[in-house]
Amino acid sequence: MIHINSNWLGGLSFLVFCAMHPPSLAAAAGAPDETGLYLYLVHSSLPNFEAGYSSALEKDFIDGAAVMVQWGQIEPQPDVYDWSSLDKWVVKTVQLHKKLSIGVIGGFWTPQWLYGSGFEVPKNSFDYSRSSVGVSCTVMTQPSFWHPVYLREYRKMIARLAQHLHEMQGPNFPPGAAYQALSIVKLSGINNTTEELRVDDTKPDNGPCHQSDAAAIWAKAGFTPDKVVSAFMTIAADTNHAFPDKILSVAVIHRDAFPPIDNSGQIYTTIPVPDALTSRILETAVPVYRDRLLVQWNALWQGGPPTEVAAAGNKGARIGWQMNGFKGEWEGSGCIYPPWKIEACRNAADFRSILDNGINLRGRYIEVQLGSVINKDWEPAFRAAHDRLQTEAGNDVEKKIGLAITKSSNGSCMRAVDSCWPI
Repeated sequence: MIHINSNWLGGLSFLVFCAMHPPSLAAAAGAPDETGLYLYLVHSSLPNFEAGYSSALEKDFIDGAAVMVQWGQIEPQPDVYDWSSLDKWVVKTVQLHKKLSIGVIGGFWTPQWLYGSGFEVPKNSFDYSRSSVGVSCTVMTQPSFWHPVYLREYRKMIARLAQHLHEMQGPNFPPGAAYQALSIVKLSGINNTTEELRVDDTKPDNGPCHQSDAAAIWAKAGFTPDKVVSAFMTIAADTNHAFPDKILSVAVIHRDAFPPIDNSGQIYTTIPVPDALTSRILETAVPVYRDRLLVQWNALWQGGPPTEVAAAGNKGARIGWQMNGFKGEWEGSGCIYPPWKIEACRNAADFRSILDNGINLRGRYIEVQLGSVINKDWEPAFRAAHDRLQTEAGNDVEKKIGLAITKSSNGSCMRAVDSCWPI
């Protein structure tokens, strides 16, 4: 009598099925397929960017739109939502059959009503210089992110965003299409003016802006690493609850993301690199979300990235990039030449080396700047990167499937293919 191992038989059936129905990266990874070049729409509500964003998004080598909106703009009053700055880009992206990445930026863009009567979230203010060239002084305001009312209202807003994307419909697409197009939701509740994970960390000086001693202000506000880690994990859990089938993304910076304050509220003087609290947040979050979490750095160039991004990838997270914005919104990404001189890339090969660097470093999601996309000199580099990303993503699927099959004899299954691998 012949005995057939059920795991082996299941594996053979899976192979036959996959041969007949080649799996997408989404199917193999248990999460949406984020692969591609995404146009970074950081000024999504400004009319002077509308024509440029629209034409750039239509390029055939652009796979999606990374739309950033300000919390205070989409919720100008408590529980009153204005989605217009988001919807016009969601509609266009869906009509073009492209993917979406969405970030709602808090920090400086926190709704002012959260600081007022009935909410009383603490408001912290910092004087700082926005520019190293000339004088550009600003007062940065940021909430105490760990405050329970801040976290409660952020949770409500994220839930409403998910509901809105499920329900919205536009010309030539039905309800649900917007949510279906969404691949990534950014964890952007602890930040300054961009979606990057950070708070104000200015150092005091006697310059024209008389920058604040941010560490002293945060210490007085009750800042501790434990509170920030807890707040981040709460935001991640609430976002995951609202978007249980999407990738969660966090953009990190390498140093000076947080003030040097310990859990006793004391300011310390030895500043670690990489930023100690950023590393601790990733070390806490990655084991929880693994391949549902994408760790991103927003200054991709020809050289090496922060070590904490690669470390997160080695522990199971996805890796993503944003091409640097060295030359500003209208010129786009630049190159760095010895000895550390930032300038416009001198040729297409140098520009392409930035994109190739991101792919070589295991990134399948790359945000690109408007100024670069509309520069015809860089189109061949973008097309080559677009094609390479699709190939690399396909190779990732094959590797994951192969690894899962090799593990089948002991009844185990790689998480990436749990949904279709019989145990």
